Amino acid sequence: MSRNFELMRQVGKGIGQRRPAHLAVAPVDNPASQPVMVPGAAEFKSVDWLQALAILQKHWKLSALFACVVMVTVAAFTVFSKPIYEATARVEIDPSGEKFSLNGTTVSADAEYLETQAQVLQGDTLAIDVIRKLRLDQNPAMVGKLDAQALKESNVRSDDAGLTMQESNALGAFKGAFKVKRDTASRLILISFSSTDPQLAAQVANAAVDEFIDQSFRNRHDAVMKSSEWLSRQLDDIRKKMDDSSQALAQFQQSIGITDIDSNKSTFTEHMGELSRQQTMAQSERIQLQALLRNVDNPDSLPEVRTNSVVQALNQKLAESRAALSQAMVVYGANHPAAKKLQSEVDELQTQIDIQKKAIVNSLRASYAAAQARESMMGAEMKGTSQELDKMAKYSALKKEVEADVALYNSLYGRIKEAGIAAASRSADIQVVDAARVPETPIHPRPLLNFGVGLLAALVGGIALAFISEELDNKLRSPEDIRRWIGSANVSVIPAITEGGNDGARLGWPKRIVGTLPSPTRDSKTDTFFLERPNSPEGEAVQALYASIMLSWPNNPPQTLLIVSALPGEGKTTVALNLSYALAQHANTCLVDADLRKGRVAGAFSLATGQGLGDVLTGDAMLENSLLEIPKMSNLSVLPAGRSKGNFGQLICSEKMEQTLASLRERFGFVIIDSAPILPFVDGRALSTMVDAVVLVGRSGVTTRQAMRRSVELISEVHGAPILQVVLNGADMGLVDYKHYYYGYTNDYTTK
Repeated sequence: MSRNFELMRQVGKGIGQRRPAHLAVAPVDNPASQPVMVPGAAEFKSVDWLQALAILQKHWKLSALFACVVMVTVAAFTVFSKPIYEATARVEIDPSGEKFSLNGTTVSADAEYLETQAQVLQGDTLAIDVIRKLRLDQNPAMVGKLDAQALKESNVRSDDAGLTMQESNALGAFKGAFKVKRDTASRLILISFSSTDPQLAAQVANAAVDEFIDQSFRNRHDAVMKSSEWLSRQLDDIRKKMDDSSQALAQFQQSIGITDIDSNKSTFTEHMGELSRQQTMAQSERIQLQALLRNVDNPDSLPEVRTNSVVQALNQKLAESRAALSQAMVVYGANHPAAKKLQSEVDELQTQIDIQKKAIVNSLRASYAAAQARESMMGAEMKGTSQELDKMAKYSALKKEVEADVALYNSLYGRIKEAGIAAASRSADIQVVDAARVPETPIHPRPLLNFGVGLLAALVGGIALAFISEELDNKLRSPEDIRRWIGSANVSVIPAITEGGNDGARLGWPKRIVGTLPSPTRDSKTDTFFLERPNSPEGEAVQALYASIMLSWPNNPPQTLLIVSALPGEGKTTVALNLSYALAQHANTCLVDADLRKGRVAGAFSLATGQGLGDVLTGDAMLENSLLEIPKMSNLSVLPAGRSKGNFGQLICSEKMEQTLASLRERFGFVIIDSAPILPFVDGRALSTMVDAVVLVGRSGVTTRQAMRRSVELISEVHGAPILQVVLNGADMGLVDYKHYYYGYTNDYTTK
């Protein structure tokens, strides 16, 4: 034994002598002694990579089975699948200008047109034509082998479309194997057909292309011919209307006396144009003269005065005379006859110039008056001529109607000619780029691709299945599960024991502690493993549980312990039995069977069941007379459940139960209480308020998270004692704490 275990032994020897009977164990400020809480946030804690590896290790068999099933399925599919061959033809859709259109425009090779053609290729009409052309309804590669009855029924129409039963079957098979794919980056359309017969695959693909071209031509020819027939009927009506409008125009021309010079001119328009021109000229002349007459106060500024030759000559003579006068006045003086003569010449010249300027101004005024009069006359003439505009408007309307009728007639006549040419031409907008060739290698199955995808699906699916199974599995299987879902950090693990003793520890199938309690006639070695095999894995686990209890409150360990489980069959009785053995080695211990409904402690010790706790609580027996001593274990006593009948819940909740526990405290150093399951019965909840600590037992792979969590909540609701330890009973030997045990220490403990 370790040094710590020896120290705990010494601490436990004096417990019964130093604890007064009236004192209850007071919990100290120790994390291990605090009640277990149920954190809701723990459910959302992310799983790290170590937990992920643990999950994969836990569910590796399921993952391996899934992977094997996937790979076997892929292998069977690859081996037994018939090879499928695919032949592909490529065509180019290039709409030409020869395609007939009523508005005279050509069809452009846009995405909508190409998509329309691709949809036409996938239509039932084309498929039916190909099926009938190649007689695919009687081809075994399409509809399987035909017997005599099937051949007889193949001529019977089965639907409104006129298809026989075999043709309907062939149509379904055809549409499943026929594929049309449009290359969005070009004008190409890929037409593919898949079949187990490579020759048939190429033949059907090429036949579909040929039938598509023929169908396109037929549809175009029919549309052109129908349009031509309709246009021919319309052309007769338009010709009659054109003749009527031309005759009406000619009669109106004669009535108003207007003759067309050309297509855009007539005598009336020419006359009106000339009048407008003359009026414009007169108006322009008047405005110009009016602008000149504004400067009549200063005739010298008028261009006509400055440019007049007479005025220019007179001004020159005036200048010369003035120069001579100035010289004479200097030489002779102002009163000299020569000077006076020159002065008379200057005055005469000035008078002539003024007369000439006045004449020019009068001439301008006369011209202005004449221009103004001519403008008025032109306006009057235009006003009189405008009365004829109404007639001209009617004339223009008649002329436009004639022109429209002639243009429509010529246009329709040209369309009819074009329609005839288009109908006689086989020019199409579809060109075969590559005809389908007989494929040499199948597209399905592809062994490497199939096995690669299968392996990937097996790995991913196996891993996903492991995590899904872990998520759906609400059973507690490891200490990590308890810490994650319950929130308790104090977890003890007791491994599953095996049939056949120590030799079968590695080879035998594990049988959990739960459910191994024997009847009085059975061998109880399996249940008393701590006494028989203290160094076995399960014995070491009980020692670890004992050490955890003793070290939880080092100076004042709990005296009364309640051993409880959520539901029956989880091993609480066996845990209580072996823990009492461990405690009895260090102090006087009493094991109380508080499961009054189904007490099994006495049977586990092969003791005759007589009076017990139930009799003590009802007052039918004394406590001292009900205690039984265990042979070869002087420090261990048992208080069996007894044989009382009645309301067991009320008995456990009674004041008499508290008095009984107080008496047991005074007499024993440790009191271990094996209670009824806490979820279906109230006994365990009531006892949790009377003890110092609780040990909650769960069975690995059986106890659910909800059951364990609800048990914790019930104890917390009644303000029961702290849950000192959570015991995971019947744990798998693959747990981290035990997986190396048998390989390192099996021989050691088997020889001791």
